[in-house]
Amino acid sequence: MITIIYGAKGSGKTKKMIDAVNAAVDQTKGIVVFLSDTNRYMPEIRNQVKKINTAESEIFNEAELVGFIKGIIACNNDVSKVFIDGAHRMCNKDVADMETFFEWVCEMGAKSSIEFVVTASKDLSEMPEFLKKYI
Repeated sequence: MITIIYGAKGSGKTKKMIDAVNAAVDQTKGIVVFLSDTNRYMPEIRNQVKKINTAESEIFNEAELVGFIKGIIACNNDVSKVFIDGAHRMCNKDVADMETFFEWVCEMGAKSSIEFVVTASKDLSEMPEFLKKYI
């Protein structure tokens, strides 16, 4: 299962995600994970959430991010939700070039019963067709 929080830079995507992350702590029984490429928002996230700055873990492309997520899931069989703020920034790719990543996330969510929530920054009029099914 995957949900996309989509919009242009500065449209409030991260704020929506932070609210959803904090609400997930009370709504789920498993581990909630928040991935970002900065520590900027970490103080706003509740302490029960596993917060990870991917830049500190030297995640710089799509393959590394996928491998990192697989590692998190493999080590924690009770992960229930994974929030990824700005996967396109972590992967150094345009959102429109990340169809394979989003397909993998969708498949992993279905196989493992993990809900993924991912922000994607781009003007709504430029939304790639492959993302529309996740909105």
